[in-house]
Amino acid sequence: MPDHLPQDAGEKSLWGATAIANPVTHRLEESLQADVLIVGGGYTGLSSALHLAEQGVSVVLLEAKSIGFGGSGRNAGLVNAGVWQNPDHVNARLGEASGTRFNQALRDSPELVFELVRRFDISCDANRSATVNIAHSRSGMTYLEDRCQQLQALGAAVELIDGARTEAISASPVYCHGGILDPGAGTIHPLNYVRGLAKAALEQGARIFQESGIESLSRQDDRWLATTSGGRVSADQVIIATNAYADENSEQVRKSTLPVFIFQCATEPLPADVAAGIIPQRQGLWDTQTLMTSSRIDSSGRLVMSSAGNLRGLQGAIRQNWMRRTRDRLFPQAAGTAWEYQWSGQIGVTSSKILRVQLLAPGVFAPAGFNGRGIGPGTVIGKHLANTIVSGNRDDFPFPIEALYTEKWPRLRAGSINYATLALQFLNKRLK
Repeated sequence: MPDHLPQDAGEKSLWGATAIANPVTHRLEESLQADVLIVGGGYTGLSSALHLAEQGVSVVLLEAKSIGFGGSGRNAGLVNAGVWQNPDHVNARLGEASGTRFNQALRDSPELVFELVRRFDISCDANRSATVNIAHSRSGMTYLEDRCQQLQALGAAVELIDGARTEAISASPVYCHGGILDPGAGTIHPLNYVRGLAKAALEQGARIFQESGIESLSRQDDRWLATTSGGRVSADQVIIATNAYADENSEQVRKSTLPVFIFQCATEPLPADVAAGIIPQRQGLWDTQTLMTSSRIDSSGRLVMSSAGNLRGLQGAIRQNWMRRTRDRLFPQAAGTAWEYQWSGQIGVTSSKILRVQLLAPGVFAPAGFNGRGIGPGTVIGKHLANTIVSGNRDDFPFPIEALYTEKWPRLRAGSINYATLALQFLNKRLK
């Protein structure tokens, strides 16, 4: 069976080129029954499958392309805690009690990721060397000081560090203002992690199929019936974990987020002395610029950088050139190095910038809107959904279960965001 790499036409994904073998090799070609049907082979779906199967629940997971084809195989691989928004913002949106439960459930999400990596011996270059939300300017540091106070009040083991430390950590002349260091966070090879979850779930008894997108989902005889081009699955409960890669067959989920693009660029392996002089202790960095940029060095000494936008058509050259100039400014040690890999993907963004766990119908759960923070939160939500389904007690579920929310004009607004980032990157070129 062909393996769909997590890249679009004309792109070349570093993660796809360096991935471990995909453990899923079959499409659905039969009729099956299960306690739980999961749609989507990313972090949330596979964490749900693994934790359900561990508890003896009969699980079938269907993936339309291949494991990790969506955002789970296309991100920068920074394993961070919580969500993008500050804890106080979450509390204001959800209420003090619900917001506190939400924030605390995601506070230690890297711990679950790295624990699963250890327990199931997942080969994903896991490096728990910390991440740093790093200030690109003095004004950025003002924001981070407030954010750090809120995180510490939540009990997060984060530390506000000064400009001397961020300059030493990054080895960048720009990052000299300070930041928030999270010692429990780190980096992984994101596609290998999701494939490792799939292998672990299979070993626990989950049945997983790829190239098996659902064509319909309907209620029949008090159970849910999903059909694909080759088979069908009957289940008591369903988790739709497609997020930004929901298609026309999960239209409700597709309309519940804005599908916003991110892109990544990676160099060839840098000379050893150059690689050793960029982020020498191998933390993952993401900054406070309007066009947020993340940076890391992978296990082979490549510089991997990420920002907003897609690489389709003429956009690709503008964005890659902008990223090259950004790299040369942040890390002049790597100036003149060509990009060997470049790829893009979609993230599900919500108007509130807070993820949602939606109940589409009785027994049909749809987590969505991770807003670019999917590795830790997706893994945590998968585990909690599994526990809730097994226990039948939603009172212990730490995330609000909401009715379906439909974003207004999602495609139009997502397109506007995409072209706004392109304009900023183009104007940056004209002004330099």
